Amino acid sequence: MVSALAVCAVTIVRSHYHDGEDLKVRPVSWAVIGAHFATLVLVALPYPIYLQHRDAIGAHARALYARLGWPSAIIAVSVIMLELFLMYMQARRAMLAQEARDTAERGVEADRADAHAAVGETANAHNEGEDKDEDDWPSTLV
Repeated sequence: MVSALAVCAVTIVRSHYHDGEDLKVRPVSWAVIGAHFATLVLVALPYPIYLQHRDAIGAHARALYARLGWPSAIIAVSVIMLELFLMYMQARRAMLAQEARDTAERGVEADRADAHAAVGETANAHNEGEDKDEDDWPSTLV
């Protein structure tokens, strides 16, 4: 359960819920996915071990395990589902952050292109104001 809660904590921290920095969210790392599978194995492993060795366990301990088996399984499945939900939310936030970064980058590039085009139009306007008459008298307005 500790490893499952650690995976949940890592996904919450990397999702940047606490600081509101939505653009810093990155996809779920392979280390976190591996930790999720390790958690799944660690959470599930006690149940088949109990079933394999229940005859060797004393009556009092067996009654305790039998009584706590279903509630612990429900809690274990709930924590595993919480891990999956938080990893999904991190992946979704990372996708939205990537789209926002791409849109911002395209906006900056478009602004640069517009500025470059405006400089070109200004230069063309200066060239259009030149005297194109065949006489030598300037035809500018004062």
